Amino acid sequence: MEQENWIEEVINSTNGMTKIAPDELLFSKIIIAIKNENKISTKWVWLAAASLSILLSLNSLILFSKKTKPNNATAAIASTISKNNQLY
Repeated sequence: MEQENWIEEVINSTNGMTKIAPDELLFSKIIIAIKNENKISTKWVWLAAASLSILLSLNSLILFSKKTKPNNATAAIASTISKNNQLY
């Protein structure tokens, strides 16, 4: 019973409180600062777009290019590997 009264008292503790209105001049300054802070320069947008297009071009060039030379480097490395696992 005592716990229920405490719960009701906590719930009803905000009754009768009035909402405080902020100063209009200060509130408008804050809103202007927030709007100006979230702007991205068009220079950065174009730089990101150019970087993305270069990256996509290079990726597609690498993916669709045909290999004309056989890869002999792998065979050269494989021939130098020891086959008996004795490290001393």
